[in-house]
Amino acid sequence: MKASALFILFAGAAVTALAQDDITTRNAASGYDGAYITGPASNPLSFLNGGAYRTFARSSPYLLPDFAPASRLNEKLPNWIQFAAEERLRFEGYHNSGFKLNNDDSYSLNRLRIQMTLQFRPWLKVVSQVQDARPFLQKPPYGPPNEVRWDLKLAYAEFGDPEKQWVSLRAGRQLISYNNTIIANSEWRNQGRSFDAVVANLHFKRYRLGIFAASAVNPRISGVSHHQDGNNIYGLYGTIDKIFPNSDFEPFVLWRVAPGNRDEKAYGGRLKGLLGTDLDYTYEAVLERGNVGTSELKAWGQTFGAGYRFQKLWAHPRAFAQYDYASPAFDTMYPTAHDRFGISDQFGWQNIVAGRAGLTLEPRRRWSITAQYLDFWLASATDPLFNTSGGSVVRDARGRAGKHIGEEVDVYTWFELNRHLNFGVGVAHLMPGSFLAANTTGPAYNYPCFAINFKDDGKSKREPKH
Repeated sequence: MKASALFILFAGAAVTALAQDDITTRNAASGYDGAYITGPASNPLSFLNGGAYRTFARSSPYLLPDFAPASRLNEKLPNWIQFAAEERLRFEGYHNSGFKLNNDDSYSLNRLRIQMTLQFRPWLKVVSQVQDARPFLQKPPYGPPNEVRWDLKLAYAEFGDPEKQWVSLRAGRQLISYNNTIIANSEWRNQGRSFDAVVANLHFKRYRLGIFAASAVNPRISGVSHHQDGNNIYGLYGTIDKIFPNSDFEPFVLWRVAPGNRDEKAYGGRLKGLLGTDLDYTYEAVLERGNVGTSELKAWGQTFGAGYRFQKLWAHPRAFAQYDYASPAFDTMYPTAHDRFGISDQFGWQNIVAGRAGLTLEPRRRWSITAQYLDFWLASATDPLFNTSGGSVVRDARGRAGKHIGEEVDVYTWFELNRHLNFGVGVAHLMPGSFLAANTTGPAYNYPCFAINFKDDGKSKREPKH
């Protein structure tokens, strides 16, 4: 079934598009009501990139007692100094990587983060975070993004509180996550992404505006990583809360410059929200203009999806659908890529037409299971297929193999043990279509994964009573 037909089928039932929950992209909670356990996209059931976001109960008790050593330590310390800690262990493997027969590997990834916050005044704080990310049992060569040993992940000063004050300023190495589709911190990668940046946030009643100048940090195998001089992104990112009932609108302008005569501007907007209490939606469109080298850039992309949760049925099933399009020259810039096009993470938002449909069940409190189907097509048969980093996977310059890239089926589950600890298991099976079958050796790609996450941001709340 073509992606467009799949989208129309679900759009008739759902009408609008899936909301992306930006609570997960801030520097604190990743869940509702203080359930800050995972951080953005650190598990397949992230809020970030599609209809399959988590559906756990917001206030129900956990299975295990809480364990929050950083929070307990902070109770003994003066209020002006606070610590936080994160640990993630992930196992993953792949079979027929690059769609090459018997190109297999399996390994573990470990990531440790330790953070210190100095709150000198209510309006002034300094944050630093070190990170150690390493692979184990992986085939060489080693290096980023899996191996980045003892790096400086965060180092910034913040003047003012962006939630309480009209004007605030943050300068230094930090996370920028205004919009997960085009500029975010990509937490599924073992080292994640940070920016050397200056960010001013304006906040007045229903209106917000972020003004920033940033350069993405290029990770090194060991030692303090640095950004690339001349590779910069500037932006204005606005938010109008409740432009419609329970709906927000986010207009933005981005300007990216880089060596090699790259000078491009992106103009876009995202509308997201709720209809009633059970139907969530999002629609986003981006127009890009400028030049890359000697070529003129004219590109655009859009994403449109919906999710509906049946609250009164057993296991609270939530059906979701999503449609994505990006023209061949579209630059996805700095996205959070995981699960945008399935959990196998093989394709990026460039020269692609993709449809997604699935169902999430919550058979027990704090436990969710998701199954989804995705169908991928090239927007242009003569242009390359791109990966999540914007690199060319394969190209059929004559377009004789058609546009059908392939189909993917994912199943994954996630369980929250307590407020700070959870684990998940997932598997993806990607079946090549006519395009991949003709231009590669053609085997199916398989990706299993398991992850256990611990995150204590130093602000733990006591467990709800059973």
